[in-house]
Amino acid sequence: MIKCNVTACGTISSSAEEKQSKDGEKFISFGMIVPLLGKDGTAKEVWVTVSAPGNKETAASYSAGRKVTVNGVMYIRKHDGNIYLNLRTDSNIEVNESTTNDRLEGSMEFRGKVSKKGIKELKDKKGKDFQSFAAFSSDKEGENREFTWVSFVNFSPIHEDYFAAEKYVEVHGDLQLGIFKGELQIECKVKSIAAWDLNKTTDANGTAQTAQS
Repeated sequence: MIKCNVTACGTISSSAEEKQSKDGEKFISFGMIVPLLGKDGTAKEVWVTVSAPGNKETAASYSAGRKVTVNGVMYIRKHDGNIYLNLRTDSNIEVNESTTNDRLEGSMEFRGKVSKKGIKELKDKKGKDFQSFAAFSSDKEGENREFTWVSFVNFSPIHEDYFAAEKYVEVHGDLQLGIFKGELQIECKVKSIAAWDLNKTTDANGTAQTAQS
């Protein structure tokens, strides 16, 4: 699971439409583009699917070409090899001037498995220790399972048995979306790491030092 609390500002790419949930509740949905620039100079337009409370009347306010800011919960999933960003908001959607800066930023809650390569112990230019690692979250559609990778950097190193190669962890931190060679890179600056107990569905909010392995 990759769940993010975000603020997204971008341009509506497909006008809002009224839809209906399985429970019969009406809501609106539209597509939004947020352009991102990578450190290597390459760029990519990231597509975000937005859903919000509303109906045909409110949908008319969100037509293609308008710039808007949306605050809400965004899930990152992979399907058929493509990464999807699905943003749900219960707040008012702000219509902006066309000159408003594009952005997609916020916090991340991640549950997944550390890669086989484990944890890298590194030093920055000032000689301060930090750690980097990659981990994946899996999504299952029917019989197919797909994996979304996230690159993490941890500036408060920890050394616990549950924080190692092929261990399941829950990580909280700052979402950092980047572009490299024109492809979306999902990154996170770590604030806390805990063991993820697959038998529990509640959040583990403790830091690594206090979590139960």
